Amino acid sequence: MASNAIFIVTLCIIASCFMIIWKFSGFDHETRKFKAILVAFMLAMLFQFLIFDPLRFLVLAIDAACWPKLQRPLVPDPKAKRHTRMDYLNLRLRSLRSQLMITSGHRNEELNLKYRTIVRELWVYGKLFLIHLFLNLAMLNRLLYYNGESITNLLKYNHTDSIGQSHVLFLHQVYPFIEHTLLNGFLSNDHHRKSAHWNHVNSTKLLGVIQMRLLRDSGEHYGLNEPKYTDKEYSDGWSLPHVREPYTNKYWSIYLPWLPMSKSYSFWERFFLSIRQHGYFATYPEMKGYAVTLRNTRDDSMKVLTYLYENNWLDNRTAAFFLDFTLYNVDANIFSVVTLRFENLPYGIIHSSMYVNSVSLTETVETLPWIGMICLFAYAIIWLELGMTVIVPLWFEPKRLKTFWVKVDLLILMLSMIVVTLMALREGVVSKLLAVLEMASTHDFIDFRIPARMTELTVILMGFLVCLVTLRLWKVMQFASIFQIFTKTLSLAWQALFSTACVICIFMCAFGIATVCINGNNNENFRTLLQGMATVMCFSFGFTSHVAPSDLFNGGIWLGILIYGIMAFTIAILLTNVFVSILNNYFTAAKAVRDRNRKDQITFWDSLSVEYADTINTVREAFGCERKYRRKNRTVAENIKRKMDLQAAAVISARVKRGRSYRSARERKGAETEDEAEENERKAQAQHIDRISRTYTIAAILQTQMEIAERRIFGDKDGNLHSDDESDDSAMEQDLPRQYV
Repeated sequence: MASNAIFIVTLCIIASCFMIIWKFSGFDHETRKFKAILVAFMLAMLFQFLIFDPLRFLVLAIDAACWPKLQRPLVPDPKAKRHTRMDYLNLRLRSLRSQLMITSGHRNEELNLKYRTIVRELWVYGKLFLIHLFLNLAMLNRLLYYNGESITNLLKYNHTDSIGQSHVLFLHQVYPFIEHTLLNGFLSNDHHRKSAHWNHVNSTKLLGVIQMRLLRDSGEHYGLNEPKYTDKEYSDGWSLPHVREPYTNKYWSIYLPWLPMSKSYSFWERFFLSIRQHGYFATYPEMKGYAVTLRNTRDDSMKVLTYLYENNWLDNRTAAFFLDFTLYNVDANIFSVVTLRFENLPYGIIHSSMYVNSVSLTETVETLPWIGMICLFAYAIIWLELGMTVIVPLWFEPKRLKTFWVKVDLLILMLSMIVVTLMALREGVVSKLLAVLEMASTHDFIDFRIPARMTELTVILMGFLVCLVTLRLWKVMQFASIFQIFTKTLSLAWQALFSTACVICIFMCAFGIATVCINGNNNENFRTLLQGMATVMCFSFGFTSHVAPSDLFNGGIWLGILIYGIMAFTIAILLTNVFVSILNNYFTAAKAVRDRNRKDQITFWDSLSVEYADTINTVREAFGCERKYRRKNRTVAENIKRKMDLQAAAVISARVKRGRSYRSARERKGAETEDEAEENERKAQAQHIDRISRTYTIAAILQTQMEIAERRIFGDKDGNLHSDDESDDSAMEQDLPRQYV
C-alpha cells in the first residue's frame, strides 16, 4: 500500500508540473503541432517498451547470472505494527463473511483457474473489440460515398455543356466526350491553373494531367482464352515498321502514342498496378498498352487530341481505351481517383464503365479529431497489453504455439503491425507525390492510384482484423450456454450441412447453366454463369425485386413459367428449408446433450459474484442499490415464517395450474432409475453439507461480533479485557470446532 501511494503521489506531482508548465510557460502550440508532440511521445513510449526495456532487462539478467549478489541478512522492521486482539477479530470477521459466500462448488480449483483465464481474456479481447469498433467509427468519413456518387452522376449523364459517358456508344464519339466533358470541364488556358476548376463543382480541381491509355488487339484471338494485346513499336498512324528518328526519345513526344509503355516501375507500382481489370467483355492489364498524356491547358490538350484524331489513334483494332485522372475536392479534402473504361466490343459498339475511388490521402495522425487521437492512444495501450498477454506465456511455454487460438492471437498482432506499416508507407508515398505535383511539368501524369489502392488494402486488412478479433472473442464467450450450444451444433452438423450445401450448389450450378443458356443473350441478370447463379441465390433468399417472370420467358412462356416455379418452390422453399431444418435438428440434439451432461458446478457469474464481491457492493452503494433488510414492523422470526408460507403457497398454486399433483406427475414420468436416485441423493447430501457449513459460519460470525462488542464496551482503547475475562473467552472458544476458533 505504501509503494502504491508513493507511485500515485509521484504521478500526480508529475502531471501537475506538466499541466502548469504547459499552461503558464508562454508557449501556445497550434492543435496540429500539439498532436504531433503527442504522437512523438507515444512513439517514444512504444520504443521504450518494445526495444529499450527488453535490452535493459537483458543486461540486468546477464549481470545477475554472471555476478550474483550476496543475500542480505534479514533485519526486522522496527516500525512494523503490532497487531492486537481487536485487529485479529476484525480480520476474522471479514474472513468469515467472505466464507459465508463460498460454497463447495467454489472450491474447485481447476474451475476457478478456468474462470480466471476467461475473465482475463474477456477483459483483453473485449477492450480490443470495442477499440476497433470505436476506431473504425472515428475514422469513418461519410463524405467519401457522397463525393464518389456525385462525381459518378456528373460524368455518367448528359448535362448542358457536357456529354455523359453512358451516351458514348461508338468509338468516334470518344473524342467529343473528351473535349466537352473533360477538357472544357476541367481546363482553362491559364498555364498556372489558378482559376481552373470543374465547371460542375467549383471546389473540385484536376491534379496533374489526364492520361489516355489503349490496348490494341493483336488479331490472334482464337478460342475461349483471353485476348492477346500487341506491344509492337509503330510509327504514326499505326504504320510499320517503326522508324527511330534522332532525338526522338528526348524531344519528339509525338512518337510516344505509337510506342508501348516502357516506364521503369517501382516496387509499389508493380505490386499495386500489376492487376487485370475485369471488364464487360474481357480482362485488361494495367501495365501494358500505349499511353499518352494531355496537357495542363485547354488549347495544348486540344492540339494533342487533334493530332491523335487525325492520325487515327483509336481505330478498329482498339480493344479498350482508358482515361485516368485524379480530382481533388478542396472543401472536403478528398481525392477522387477516376478511371473511365471504354471497351470496343465486336458488335460495333462500345461498352463504357467508370470506377471512382474517393479517399482521404492527406489525413494523418496530426489531422485526426480528438476522438480519433484518444482512440489511437487507447489502441496502442491495448495492443501492448495484448502482446504481453500472448508473448509472455509463449516465452515460458513454447509448446503453446501449437494451439490454434495462440496462432490466431499472433495473426492479430501481425495484421495490426501490417496495417500500421501500410498507413505509414501510404503517408510517405503521398508526400512524395505531392512534392512531384508541386514541381510537375505540363505533361506529367501524377499517379495517385497507388496510395488509393494502399488505402483499399488497409481497409480490407482492417476488415480481416475485426473478423479475427470477433472470432477470438467468440472463443472467450464460450462460458455462456448459448455460445456452447451453437458451437456444439456446428461441431455435430458440419458434415451434414456440408453435404447438403454441396447438393444445393450442384443444383444451383445446373439451374444457373440452364437459365444462362436460355436467357443469357436477352437479360443482364443471366449474362454469365456467375451472374446467373448470383441471381438464383438472391431470389432464393427473398430478394425478388430485380427478377420478373418476364425475364425468364425468352425460351417460351411455358418454359419460363416452369423455370420461375422451380426457382420459387424448389430453391427458395424446399432446399433452403431442408438446410435450415437440418441445422435446427442438430441444434435440438446439441441442447439435449448439453442438458444430459450438465455438471453440478458454479457458473461463471457465480464465480464473478464472489471474486468481485467488494466491487459489486461498492457499485451498489454508489447507485443506492445495496441490499437492505426491511422489517416492515415484524420480527425476524415472523418474516422468515411469512416467506416460507409464501413459497409453499406458490408451489401449491403452480401444481393446481398444471392440473396435476407432484405424485401424479411422478407416476406419469415413471419410477426413477438407480443412477438418477443416486444423483439426487448426492445433490441432497451436498446441499445438506452446505447448509451445515453455513450454519457454523453464521454462528462463528455472531460469536465474533459479540466478542468485538464486548471488547469495545468493557475493554480499554486497544480492546484488551481483564485476565479473568480472557480465560472465559478461551473456555468459550473450545465449544466451537477448530476451524471457527
